Amino acid sequence: MQPWHRPAPSRATMTVIGQGTVTAKPDTVMIALGVRTAHQNVQEALADNARRTNDVIEALKAVGVRPEDFETTAFSIIPTYEHPDGAAVLSGYEVEHWLNITVRDPKTAGSIYETAVAHGANLARGLEFRLANEQTYYQQALTLAVKNAKEKALAIARTLGLPLHDIPVELKERPTSPPAPYSPIVLSASSSSPPVQTQDVTITAIVEAVFAYSFIS
Repeated sequence: MQPWHRPAPSRATMTVIGQGTVTAKPDTVMIALGVRTAHQNVQEALADNARRTNDVIEALKAVGVRPEDFETTAFSIIPTYEHPDGAAVLSGYEVEHWLNITVRDPKTAGSIYETAVAHGANLARGLEFRLANEQTYYQQALTLAVKNAKEKALAIARTLGLPLHDIPVELKERPTSPPAPYSPIVLSASSSSPPVQTQDVTITAIVEAVFAYSFIS
């Protein structure tokens, strides 16, 4: 008679997704503003745009925006056409100069818009609330995401009666969706200071975790 041996446990894995979210009050606002000029002559359009853009920058410096907080993000020269009798005829040029402006005090965002418009800005692409030290909050969200993944795996294991190894054998971050882009808005010189309402910044981390469990084959 052959001796009986208990079957060796086999190991399998389960994959779960964990998510962690942290909210915080923003301490920085990113504002996208632009200057659009249009003239029949391209040199006139360029010169007018340069003058108005410099006026915007100098005015914002005067209300506390630091020189290093300006960044040109786009510059374009666009021919414009008229279509008499169906034929395309060059009618002039549009020049656009876009600036990203870092505002260190979210409470001043409305007055930044007002000042910029009063000195020549006529395009806006919305604003984005941010955290200067976002990595600190992301690490907190990442910790919560790992805990969430572990809780999910344990819940599945308890439901199925599986002995789970609660330290993942594989763990990796997954990308989160970027914010949707803003469409340009044309501003008028009559615009008053918009009532910008501060929104909490939400930091999300997502992980994919692989846990091992044993079963008798």
